[in-house]
Amino acid sequence: MNTSPDRKSRWFLLAPLALAPVMWAVAGHTTTAPSPSKAAGAAEVALGASSPVPATPVQQTQSGALDAAKAEQARMAGLIASVAGGKNIPVNAWADIIEAECDARVVTDEKLRADIKGTGLPWRIREKISGIEMLLIPPGQFVMGMSVGDDGASSDERPSHEVILTKPFYLGRTEVTQEQWTRIMGWNESYFQDFNFEAIPAEDREQRVVELIEAGYTRQQAEEKLGPVLMKKVETATWPVETVEPDSIEVFLNKAALRLPTEAEWEFACRAGTITSRYGDLDVIAWHSGNSEGRTHPVGAKLPNGFGLYDMIGNVWEWCSDWYGSDYYRNCELGATDPKGPGPGPFRLLRGGSWDHSGDKCRASFRLNHFMGDPRVTDFGFRVARTP
Repeated sequence: MNTSPDRKSRWFLLAPLALAPVMWAVAGHTTTAPSPSKAAGAAEVALGASSPVPATPVQQTQSGALDAAKAEQARMAGLIASVAGGKNIPVNAWADIIEAECDARVVTDEKLRADIKGTGLPWRIREKISGIEMLLIPPGQFVMGMSVGDDGASSDERPSHEVILTKPFYLGRTEVTQEQWTRIMGWNESYFQDFNFEAIPAEDREQRVVELIEAGYTRQQAEEKLGPVLMKKVETATWPVETVEPDSIEVFLNKAALRLPTEAEWEFACRAGTITSRYGDLDVIAWHSGNSEGRTHPVGAKLPNGFGLYDMIGNVWEWCSDWYGSDYYRNCELGATDPKGPGPGPFRLLRGGSWDHSGDKCRASFRLNHFMGDPRVTDFGFRVARTP
């Protein structure tokens, strides 16, 4: 496993939090964090029986709002069902097209633009359910693993090998934010947040009230549990979500009909045609332990890579769908096509480095593995993908 001494100085401050809910983590160098209560739960007070009385105007209004919320809930469920799977479904059925043609000011490399255009798919879209902006990554071929001249590469980054990706895919332009997470899940468990954070959009709030009422709460109790409606977003709405449980990530992905990228997809997208260990100067492209001031930062604040993707290096580690194998690259030495990693094992993969790690971990080829059962950590996030 790859380990790092970067966090040891924080451990004595965070040790009392070890009893917090467990998330996938990296054995030996994690930062633990508490978990706020989720918005939904079992009823705390049972509804008492009462005799039928004529509905008041207020109750009639509330009943109409409940009916409208249920109708919207059914519409959203139908949308999710219709776009799930991703097979032979037009992009405009599950996403709004922002820009069909690739912007040369963003993707400056002519070959990359030609590859994107050659797919015949729109370049820039917004997924309808989550509201996440995504960019098209074309098929391609690249050298995966240790970069040219990178003598500090770990053994599990070697040997470098040719990889061919035969299918285009869409990738989140940024890491998933706290606002995007809360829009789908209804609660925010991130450690770095304003604990008064309420990112549930107005159109979704009534749906959450309905769900709590159906769970046994009164309307007043449901409104109190959701907290005050904030008129403006707090700063952390655009910060990456982190410290979320693995099963919750799966729920998020299923609700939005999205997935995690494979490790090969992630590295191809990160490199964006480059062969060096980073796609730019570290401080210009990434939040890392040397400039982060001990926390995450709003997504998209640093310069993007050649595909127009932000924070591929730094800010938070990003989950990939692959299991981890320390010697897996040896099996790919002669090349691989659409690799999906080794079979299931005790470790899974994250990529990209984070605010809590030094620059030697913030590289395109660095591979971080985690072990189930470690304390939850505050620099694990994710970026979504989808095959059109």
